[in-house]
Amino acid sequence: MVKEIKQNAPQRRFNRLLVGLLGGTLVTALMASYAPSQGQQMTSEPIEIQEILPPDPKTYAEQTSLTRFNWGATEQKCLRSLWGKESAWDYTAKSPTHDYGIPQRHMRKNTEEEIHNFMKSYTIQIDWGLNYIFTRYGSPCNAWKSWQVKRWY
Repeated sequence: MVKEIKQNAPQRRFNRLLVGLLGGTLVTALMASYAPSQGQQMTSEPIEIQEILPPDPKTYAEQTSLTRFNWGATEQKCLRSLWGKESAWDYTAKSPTHDYGIPQRHMRKNTEEEIHNFMKSYTIQIDWGLNYIFTRYGSPCNAWKSWQVKRWY
């Protein structure tokens, strides 16, 4: 018996894209989309390939924290609250105290290049933030409890 899992539309598109990546379908689709139409010549112009991102930061954080740390619904709620207060889930967030991104990583001693690389995408920020929470607090709820007392974590 096959059990159907309900997913939202962006998640279904993301999952299909992953399957396509694994099956080579994406390569075929890209080649077809860049093939010249009738009367056009092929060029050797480089094609810029951008990072393929999951549907949104919250979904990525939820999926990643579940698969890497086995953090369920209660921990997800604490994580949403914590990063909602820290950055409103804005990956371009910056503070006057040199805190950057969704997890508001303190980067006062980092180089401009390191800060730039950190700010490139929310996946980099979320991966760093989840590891930080796990290493320092053990779980998002422990980090959230600490934040509620100190207003930082």
